[in-house]
Amino acid sequence: MKPIRLFFYVLLIFYHVILVAFALNLNDSVAQNLVESSSTVRIFTLIGLALFLIVFGMAFYDRRRYQSKIAKLEAEKNEIKAQVYDMKRREDEIDQEIKSFESSLDPEENPTDDPSDTDQKRLT
Repeated sequence: MKPIRLFFYVLLIFYHVILVAFALNLNDSVAQNLVESSSTVRIFTLIGLALFLIVFGMAFYDRRRYQSKIAKLEAEKNEIKAQVYDMKRREDEIDQEIKSFESSLDPEENPTDDPSDTDQKRLT
């Protein structure tokens, strides 16, 4: 977590802790003052909303950044998979060519150790 984001999280937590503590220790004279002066409540509300929107915006920005990184990595992974598939397919094609070449060879062209071979008889 970035330090600035952590700072705003801590600031938002302290803000709410102070407001809750203030609300729990509220006496009648302070409560009457707040009712008569609603601008103070508006200011506290707007400050809290601004802090929340800053934290939410930072989280949203980080999420989008990480999603784009994930999308790039998945595209790279798919590219590698395609390359592996192409290599495997080419390997299979080469194996088929080798098998067809082997089957196309005549048995007469294959060297044998058969003593009935005429060339062999002449040499002995």
